Amino acid sequence: MILSNTINIRYKYKTGGMNTKEMAQLLKYYRLRGFLKSTNTNSFTVAVLPEDKAHNRKVMEGLRNEDNRY
Repeated sequence: MILSNTINIRYKYKTGGMNTKEMAQLLKYYRLRGFLKSTNTNSFTVAVLPEDKAHNRKVMEGLRNEDNRY
């Protein structure tokens, strides 16, 4: 992935105080495509290729639904 060809997308997600490394491992586990750039308590920013936007949207919907289940 060439970072100059990517777009930055901010996803709303309550990270629960996870640091960047922990969040990157979680996103890798759920197969989110892209490069994690930053994180805070309510969102995180990922550099994503334009063709991966739709895939990541589906992954995030599943991740949010799984958190709401408990």
